[in-house]
Amino acid sequence: MNQRFALLVKETTRVATLAALCLAAYPSSSAADTGVNALVDRLSERIGPALAGTPSRDDERTPRPPEPGDRATVVSAALAACDAREACKIEAEVELSGPGPRLLLVDAGSVFKAGDAAWVAAPNQRFVVNAASERVTLVALPLRPGTTAPAGRTPLSVVASNDAGVLAVLRTVQRIETEDMQRLRRYVRERDGEVGVDTFVDNEDVRLARAMTWSKDAAGVQGRLPLEVVRFALYAVTANHTLSNAADWYRNFDKLEMNPAIALAGEKAHLIELVLERGGLNFRVYGPSWADHHYNRGVRAYREGDLEGAEKAFRTATTKQADLLRGHYNLGVTLYRKGKYTEADEAFQVGTGIDGAEAAMFYNRGATMWRTGDMLGAARMFREALSRNARDPEASDWLAKADPQNKTAPRAAPPKKGKKK
Repeated sequence: MNQRFALLVKETTRVATLAALCLAAYPSSSAADTGVNALVDRLSERIGPALAGTPSRDDERTPRPPEPGDRATVVSAALAACDAREACKIEAEVELSGPGPRLLLVDAGSVFKAGDAAWVAAPNQRFVVNAASERVTLVALPLRPGTTAPAGRTPLSVVASNDAGVLAVLRTVQRIETEDMQRLRRYVRERDGEVGVDTFVDNEDVRLARAMTWSKDAAGVQGRLPLEVVRFALYAVTANHTLSNAADWYRNFDKLEMNPAIALAGEKAHLIELVLERGGLNFRVYGPSWADHHYNRGVRAYREGDLEGAEKAFRTATTKQADLLRGHYNLGVTLYRKGKYTEADEAFQVGTGIDGAEAAMFYNRGATMWRTGDMLGAARMFREALSRNARDPEASDWLAKADPQNKTAPRAAPPKKGKKK
């Protein structure tokens, strides 16, 4: 009977699975562009053929050739250096095919590679290209944590990302720093040469504006999300990172003690969840405020054989969301594996009372009741499982063993009495 108690979990908790909501947020440039937009060249569309690398993963593809015209094209790139906090600089050679100036805009989609290491440039960097050939320095982040950077001046190739999660994060950052910034700037004031948020209003926009870094350049007041926010949002979709991983990152790279690292990671959590949510991703897996976060920790612990950790995580998940069916189910499975049959029965009992409970929930409750010696109760659960899945042979077999005399069989309805004449 034990073989039926397999943990029912999704094969992956990666938050990139729902990432297709904003993939069309930024239109491509074309020959029809007019006005100022006609002077803008987007990095993802201006990769020279000699720089285009050969894709080596399913989530990468070959960049399309640049469109002809008086454009700026990136013809070479090399990794300049990476600092102690994994932020890197990439030096790119840009050539003009006609008269300048041209504005090179860093957008989403381009992945710089050296062997197995990969980086993406932080969105919304802008460079004015005047000369026939100019070198620009891009701020970039590794796509995955723990990337070992090669030596400086290592040549890089470029592939186009086809990873929906990565594109969702980068394009959401683009949208916040461009479209949303037009609205957020109403709360920003310049005083004594310093630019910052100055308002008595407190709403979601103000909290977002306060979390951004504001400065003033030739284009006016500009707001940027902290680089850590972009980094951790990317790690969430490429490496299943959560808030606890961010705290570990601060401990390793900023040499912080545990409590300050947790506090700093918590300060960033709301903004990271905002980026994930606006990108159409499951942001509730990131921070411990949500049941999904603890559910996923339970799944991970169970797979690693840590039944104590799994029980604790599933209990927390069901406390935070009382109708989390899969939480009650997996809590029951974990307790059953630990031999806590009475507690497992309680978990499955709660699950059977929630709308949407499937046959497996009733079958497993029947199994725990069998273990505690309640044969007739087990038989009733097996019958309920069969009412939801009549083709379940195991439920039929165990029903016959639990109730060989059919004591729990529903009674036939009494015949209807005829009307008196």
